[in-house]
Amino acid sequence: FHTFVCCCVMFVNGVVARGLRRLFSSPLSTSTTVASSSSAPVIALRRETKNRWERRAPLIPEHVAKLKQDGIRILVQPSTLRIFPDEEYIAAGAEVVEDISPASVILGVKEVPKSELLPGKTYVCFSHTIKGQEANMDMLDDVLAKNIRLIDYECMVDQESKKRLVGFGRFAGIAGMVDLYRGLGERMLGNGYTNPFLGLGYADMYFGLESIKRALLEAGENIKSRGFPRDLSPIIFGFTGAGNVTLGAMEMLEVLPHEYISSADMKEVIRSGDRHKVYGVKLERSDLVHIRDPSKRSKFDKVHYNAHPEEYAPIFHHKIAPYLTALVNGMYWDARFPRLLTTEQMRKLNADKTSRLLAIADISADPYGSIEFTKVCTTIDHRFEVFNPYKDEATFDWEAEGILLGSVDNLPAEMPTGASVHFSNSLLPHIPQLARSNFDLAFAEQENDLGATLYNAAITCHGELTPKFKYISDIRAENEAKKSEVKQQRNVLLLGSGLIAPRYIENLKKTLGNMNVSITVVSAQKHELKNLKKQFNDITTAEVDISTHPEDVNYMVKSSDVVVSLLPATLHTIPAKMCIEHGVDMVTTSYVSDEMAAFDEDAKKAGVTILNECGLDPGIDHFMAMHVFQQLKDDTSISRIKAFESWCGGLPAIHCANNPLGYKFSWSPRGVLTAAKNGARYREDGKDVDIAPGMLSSARRDVDIGRLHLEGVPNRDSIKYESIYGLDGLDTVLRGTLRYPVFWDHIGDFVDAGMLNEDGIVSAETLGDYLNDLEDEALKVRMKKFPLCLESRVCPDDAPIDMLSSLLSREFVFKAGEQDMVVLRHSFTAENAHGDDVKTTADLILLGDKFPTSNTAMSQTVSAPCALATKYVLMKNSQTKENHIEDGVMRPTNVQLCRQFLEDLDNEFGIRFEVNTSK
Repeated sequence: FHTFVCCCVMFVNGVVARGLRRLFSSPLSTSTTVASSSSAPVIALRRETKNRWERRAPLIPEHVAKLKQDGIRILVQPSTLRIFPDEEYIAAGAEVVEDISPASVILGVKEVPKSELLPGKTYVCFSHTIKGQEANMDMLDDVLAKNIRLIDYECMVDQESKKRLVGFGRFAGIAGMVDLYRGLGERMLGNGYTNPFLGLGYADMYFGLESIKRALLEAGENIKSRGFPRDLSPIIFGFTGAGNVTLGAMEMLEVLPHEYISSADMKEVIRSGDRHKVYGVKLERSDLVHIRDPSKRSKFDKVHYNAHPEEYAPIFHHKIAPYLTALVNGMYWDARFPRLLTTEQMRKLNADKTSRLLAIADISADPYGSIEFTKVCTTIDHRFEVFNPYKDEATFDWEAEGILLGSVDNLPAEMPTGASVHFSNSLLPHIPQLARSNFDLAFAEQENDLGATLYNAAITCHGELTPKFKYISDIRAENEAKKSEVKQQRNVLLLGSGLIAPRYIENLKKTLGNMNVSITVVSAQKHELKNLKKQFNDITTAEVDISTHPEDVNYMVKSSDVVVSLLPATLHTIPAKMCIEHGVDMVTTSYVSDEMAAFDEDAKKAGVTILNECGLDPGIDHFMAMHVFQQLKDDTSISRIKAFESWCGGLPAIHCANNPLGYKFSWSPRGVLTAAKNGARYREDGKDVDIAPGMLSSARRDVDIGRLHLEGVPNRDSIKYESIYGLDGLDTVLRGTLRYPVFWDHIGDFVDAGMLNEDGIVSAETLGDYLNDLEDEALKVRMKKFPLCLESRVCPDDAPIDMLSSLLSREFVFKAGEQDMVVLRHSFTAENAHGDDVKTTADLILLGDKFPTSNTAMSQTVSAPCALATKYVLMKNSQTKENHIEDGVMRPTNVQLCRQFLEDLDNEFGIRFEVNTSK
């Protein structure tokens, strides 16, 4: 019995002791430290804390068990959000503990808060630092300060193919596409259309991929039987990118009744496509950009594009985007490359009533990236917003005006189980070598220790950026320089408050972005200043007539960084003298007069730029002329350039040219009437031709641009542009003005009636009295038929041209709902080595908004290049961007500068040429 009792006591003691040992060594212990009982390598899984939706895990319990069998100790921070419960990790052999400091390697999914970074560890996560992302630079600094080795999953690539080995890309594509279906369904409903997508949910509403596919198959049956709304069909999805993100999105397209088409097929599909299926277009790089200079290479070369993106111009916004229902953007982008869509391009698309684009799923989720107006990523709680490009703002409203935009940056978190299993499968093979690696080795010696994949993914080690990622410091320096420029207030002095001024201010603010700019407007027109102040409450205005009180403007010039003169050309020399005196740069849209050209040496000595001719004509005409001339010079098959003709006109849109003059005025007609009296000089077929003042109509000729039938007359001295453009020996050089054919007939009558005279005073009381005094009876009859009120009173002090200008400004103006139009045609003729002519045309045709508006075609094409010129001058000493601005009196005839203008006009303002070449 005694023996039995002793045995029982020993048994109970043993049970208690084992229980106590289990209690105090339990993986669920809340103790803050874990004693190491062996020399086994230790890794840890940190708890994700970025947001409530982040439920993914880098290693699943099944793989933890395998690592445990391999002799690796695994610590797991407890989490009630992680998709795999703590108990499953315990069952796999992990220790679920709060304190993970014994681990040498800490695995996570998203970025780590600075407060949770432990010194001297190896962290592996998606750090979002390799593009110098400003939001994570504080974390990177802390990583460096704490001597942390940081390895980024995004950089773990196959050493030969360079394809990523570890990632959630497929699931980002799957979730992004499923969310797009639902979002597009709600957007269509907001626009008044029921549709088959409304039967679907968002990706997180399903248990996994198989349940998603079952729902899509059911929706597919609905699509087959009922189809999409006729007004919105066919439904075309465009896919960018070539990685797992795009493949995942396309995988979801393929579950629905679908058909893949090429970009060349889209127009035909829109005409005759099937509304009982969806269409997919896999977009190639050649669908997004084209070479600026076709003479250099005839076919798109991806390698060349990646090496020299500056030689390519974007085309997606006008060649592809208008034909899509939705864009699925999964492509990589950095600042070297043209954007896929800019805010201005989106504004043009939204204004174009023929554009079909309803939605963008920006799965790349790169703020201010390839989609410029992705400014802040959307969230799983609010997946979509509607971006209004006119207001440059977004709202969570399915019925709002604009484009539906989704840019969730953690889409795989909507499918945490499947995404984690897939990710863990990819990561597992790399863990044993990582866990046993020697952190203390010099980084150069760690390649064999880590293996090439992990070694090349290490961003930091021993308190420094690793050699491969040193460039991040350069990016940060550039960003800091840009921020410094933004913080430094720049003062712009705008002289003139006329019709160009409001649009100039809008465009200047747009192109300068976040730059801190103060704008002061000086004008003698009190009512114009008052209207500008109403429209822009952050500007300063000053009522001064610079022609009579220049001293009142002098101090303002002195305190400015750049002066922009929209004054009449004859007044530019007044501020130019002040700018040279005070070392302030200047911009105008006017031709360089002889008086202005005389300031060149003084401006250079003062280090001052006076950049002129930055409007439409002159301005945009120079940009394209220099661009094409350089292309022809670089083309080895071209032996010489023979001829250049340039025609430009501001006109009523053809459906608004409904008066006998075929012309309407949006500002004082006097300038147009005065120009009609000019003479001209040009060369044609080797012969120099001089046109006497007042005889322009004798030199008119037909100019057909597409279906537009216009007439052109020579403008000023064309021959001097042969040397200005750096050319020699042209057979033909002719720059001219475009009008509708009837215009010059009536101008001839005005001349004959003496109504363009600037001398003398009209003695008649009414227009009828003036015409009655004409001696030519036939002319008198024609003039009385012209639709001007014969009873109109004439100002007694007016010259005849002022009388006519006043009358025209009352009757020949744009009415509400009408539009103006700008037409610019360049024609180039070159000769190749075989003696054959090669003809190139470059056409710009732009319609303005409907009146009443400040955004006329004329105001936009004058103000946009002027705003860009202002920016270039403000940044001429910047170290962050190559600049082609020089000191002295300048025209924009530097090829690189002209090409910068053309690129920015297209990207920022949607102003572009259509270029065609034929033999």
